[in-house]
Amino acid sequence: MKVLILGAKGSLGQTFTDLYQDQDVTAWDHDELDITQAAAVIEKITALKPDLIINCAAYNSVDKAEEERSKAKLINGTAVGFIAKAASKIGATVVQFSTAYVYSGDSVSGYEESDPPSPRSEYAESKLLGENELSKNLKQYYIVRTTWLYGKISFTGKQNFVQMMIQMAESHQDIDGIEDEFGNPTYAVDLAKATRELVEQKADFGIYHLVNEGTASWYDWAKEIFNVKHILKAKLNPISRDRFIRPAARPKYGILKNTKFIKLRPWQEALKEYLA
Repeated sequence: MKVLILGAKGSLGQTFTDLYQDQDVTAWDHDELDITQAAAVIEKITALKPDLIINCAAYNSVDKAEEERSKAKLINGTAVGFIAKAASKIGATVVQFSTAYVYSGDSVSGYEESDPPSPRSEYAESKLLGENELSKNLKQYYIVRTTWLYGKISFTGKQNFVQMMIQMAESHQDIDGIEDEFGNPTYAVDLAKATRELVEQKADFGIYHLVNEGTASWYDWAKEIFNVKHILKAKLNPISRDRFIRPAARPKYGILKNTKFIKLRPWQEALKEYLA
């Protein structure tokens, strides 16, 4: 299979590039292809003729998107339409990643794939636009919603939550963890493997929720990180999200329920492997 990875220098892009080394894989980052340039997207993708395009390129600055609305919508939304149009010309399948943030977060029990989105931030709006641009321009697609993702360090050096907590524990005596905002901590390796299986099993095209099983608050997640790493010197304090002011709204219950595909392992088990 001829596979094209976009956003190859990011954490998820690196993970997919590693996973597909047994295939004819091409890995492009912004230097090789600026996905916001429609003509270049059409030209380069149709020339390469991949069977599968996995788009890991994204604008991920949730708070900054409140000020950079146009940039977020171009990268996360409009550009996905460019990729979809290129794929339609060569009969390629596209995998596009989305987020639990497309939901309001009011449902304590979480969200299934068929639940209607209700985004409450510019970032969330941009991701939903990407979903719509893909489904509007292509039939052969998988929209994979996930959340609270962690894995390899990207080429930019941006830390994930796990790495950040460990670093903070080395230099802080007291660390605050939000105890009333919930999600599914998800290991990028598990997400990538499940996504590949989704494609190879020729599952029906459409929307899927792929997350490690189980839910946690940010406080729960940090506590488990410290337990696994045997970090004793840092004091973890549970706080309300109301005390942690952020420019962009986050869902209180950003919990995704996987009802359409194989279940991933529990998040605690995945975390232990990551930290081993």
